[in-house]
Amino acid sequence: MVEADPPPAQFKARWIVPFLFGLWLALIFGTSCTVIRPHEFFQMIAAVTGAGQQTMESFALFWGVVWFAVVKGWHFAEFAILTFLTSAALKWWHGSLTTGTISGAMLFCAAFAVTDEWHQTFVPDRLGTVQDVLIDCLGVCTAGSILLVRGKRNAQQIPAQE
Repeated sequence: MVEADPPPAQFKARWIVPFLFGLWLALIFGTSCTVIRPHEFFQMIAAVTGAGQQTMESFALFWGVVWFAVVKGWHFAEFAILTFLTSAALKWWHGSLTTGTISGAMLFCAAFAVTDEWHQTFVPDRLGTVQDVLIDCLGVCTAGSILLVRGKRNAQQIPAQE
């Protein structure tokens, strides 16, 4: 029996982009289906760290100050990452990354942000807010701008053909 040559490394890696894209969409959707209440969060932190009552009281004060930046920063980051992954998936699908594919990725991600917040209105103890959509879209616009500037810079570095 003749053994077939293994597929080249490029072929194996080809499917990582759409896989990561789908996985990231599922992660966003899954986290939108869950709620961690503050007392549950603090119990989890205490269990993981073994912190005592005084330390947890100090952490609760600290968390009261920084939670907004952490939670809303995560909204920003997850949609910036989604925009990069969506653009990479479109590049994988179309073979190139153009202004149009980046814009399409941005539109898809902004629409996903809206539907994700709407979905949260059906989850008990969750709220869908315009503020979160705006923060998500800020992440989308930041990532999209990075891709557009990088694409423009790369296009300028390609020598003109005569």
